[in-house]
Amino acid sequence: MKTFKLISFQLVDKNDETIQIPFIDALIINKENEKNTWLIELFIERAYFSVFENYQPQDKFPVNVIITKAENDPATFLVNVINSKVIDEYVSILLEGTLSRSRGYAEQLLGLLLDKGLSGNELLLAFKEEIRTKKNKVGRPSKK
Repeated sequence: MKTFKLISFQLVDKNDETIQIPFIDALIINKENEKNTWLIELFIERAYFSVFENYQPQDKFPVNVIITKAENDPATFLVNVINSKVIDEYVSILLEGTLSRSRGYAEQLLGLLLDKGLSGNELLLAFKEEIRTKKNKVGRPSKK
């Protein structure tokens, strides 16, 4: 098994909306098994737990994560919640899934921008800006 630091976590909900989930700490583990299974553990503020409560254990949903360095491209996984534990005002969430190789981050982003009705130069500018700023979308919550 190999363990990596998670830098950013986005969940794609049932309405195809991308939700940035800030976390206190997170890691991702490549189990290196025959099924190519990965584990993602998030330690989040309890306020963000409601996003995950909408899913049953058998529900699979896509997530986009940035691993190790903010400048890395997001990787898409198809995951399900296998465990959650409330710890005071925080929640530990354990997800299990597989790496999705169907569409890369750039292709997903372009699709989202096209769905918003952007085209031409407006599309190009929005695409460049999102690609440039993705490294600023880290998973840490703001300090109170």
